[in-house]
Amino acid sequence: MVVGDAVQTPFGKGVVREVRNRDRCLVEVGGRQLELRMAQLQPLPSGAVPRGSRATHANQPATTGGRSAGAPAAAEGPTEVDLHGLTVEEALARVDDALNRALLSDAGHLRLIHGRSGGRIRAALHRRLEGIASVRGFHLDPHNPGVTIVVL
Repeated sequence: MVVGDAVQTPFGKGVVREVRNRDRCLVEVGGRQLELRMAQLQPLPSGAVPRGSRATHANQPATTGGRSAGAPAAAEGPTEVDLHGLTVEEALARVDDALNRALLSDAGHLRLIHGRSGGRIRAALHRRLEGIASVRGFHLDPHNPGVTIVVL
């Protein structure tokens, strides 16, 4: 499996977004990112991109951003980053990268999805955001406490 491959998962058709250690892959299925074992994946014919998946450049980090499928990744930064399944260190590294790209693209805000039970990631994330001068503020989404909204 390589990044960008269309695959069949137990949850539907998806696209490999990241190949990880210990025989695992990050796969986007229906707009959600899941970490699955490679043994759970079956390759689909080339060109079979699942409906609802976001086409991204192969060496871009696995983030979602409200861009259209044909828009270049550098033209617009991410507006949403899913941190599910990451360690605290991995989540903070992904957030740092997303913040840099969002600031370079003049994005007004960034949604960081840590999950409602993501207490360790959420706490570390909020500590990190407090120390970044370019962050104007941040708060939990009033409709979803598993999301932190960062105002840039």
